[in-house]
Amino acid sequence: MDGVKDIAVIRSSYSPYGGLEVQAADFIRSLLAKNIKVSLLTLPRQPWPIVHPNLEIIALGSLIKNRLWQLWRFERAVVNYLSFHSFQTVFSLDRVSCYTHFSAQEGSHKSFLCVKNRLSSTPARLFRKLSLFHASMLQVEKKGFHNPLLEKIHCCSHMVARDIGNDYLVDPGKFQIIYNGINWKDIGNTFMNRAFIGDGLLKAHGLHPSHKYLLFLGSGFVRKGLHIAISGLVFLPESYHLIVVGKDRCGAYIRQAEKLGLKQRVHFLGPQAQGWRYAAICKALILPSAYEPFGLAAAEAQAMGLPILVSENTGYAELVSPGRNGVVLKNNGNIKDAFIEIQHLMESPVLTPEQIREHVSCLDNDIITEKIIREFLEL
Repeated sequence: MDGVKDIAVIRSSYSPYGGLEVQAADFIRSLLAKNIKVSLLTLPRQPWPIVHPNLEIIALGSLIKNRLWQLWRFERAVVNYLSFHSFQTVFSLDRVSCYTHFSAQEGSHKSFLCVKNRLSSTPARLFRKLSLFHASMLQVEKKGFHNPLLEKIHCCSHMVARDIGNDYLVDPGKFQIIYNGINWKDIGNTFMNRAFIGDGLLKAHGLHPSHKYLLFLGSGFVRKGLHIAISGLVFLPESYHLIVVGKDRCGAYIRQAEKLGLKQRVHFLGPQAQGWRYAAICKALILPSAYEPFGLAAAEAQAMGLPILVSENTGYAELVSPGRNGVVLKNNGNIKDAFIEIQHLMESPVLTPEQIREHVSCLDNDIITEKIIREFLEL
């Protein structure tokens, strides 16, 4: 690391509930621990929980509610700042047009819009097509991937690398695949005490302990495939129930459950801190997303020892060994067959919960952060 004096990290916002922001904070702490000076380019008044003599937080842009104006102001402010300040490495976790290294943990916005449009009504597709925000986002994304300073793109799955390559014809040599990290050690504490913690969760939500629960974890129910999770429940015995942990409108899904005769078998618990804790009362995770660059919920559920059912549009599907630790639902695949297969894995497991958990030990945050610093940034 001789000669490395300063690195710019770009992340516009911080929230203690945002997975990407929390990972960014942990990443910055790791850089600081290696005696690397960090300049964090972010929006004003962001509550970053880091204080260090080698950290300079630089507020840029405007903190206003209009997302188009905020995107434009922040992007312009970042470009202007970088034009007057020289850094050996500029690592961006936001879509801007100027950087040396980019973290594509949110995938390709172009591919994301294609999926959204496929799932939306005609008026919604038209509105999105006319949206200045999405047009600006696509323009900034394209400029970033084609900017002359670009050295590497960190992709959290091969799926993301494929999407970006197809959407923007980026040189494949610039991609580096490093899966997202999870708090594997911290989750282990819950895993070891899952029976006790599970009893508390059952009582807190008035759930009957005799039922076999499946976990649906995540906000944005349309994209994450909640309608498929509810449809699949039809093919399982009545003892199986679905727990929905996340934030979104529930009305359409409540009506779907009622129409299918599943009203008493689908439980909406709303958003919960450390939602992966609910794996303590569940037999499997169901995440049949229409588009999921990686799928932290799947990785966290596996760290809790659960088999999973994910779609092939989920980056984590690359880590699933079908018939052993999970099921991959193919596009246009048979939902009934997939749910019968996950039922078989729950009732006749090939791997113990401990073995499933060990399978994702390689995703421990410390290991992943070290890979990003040494292999991706080459610091």
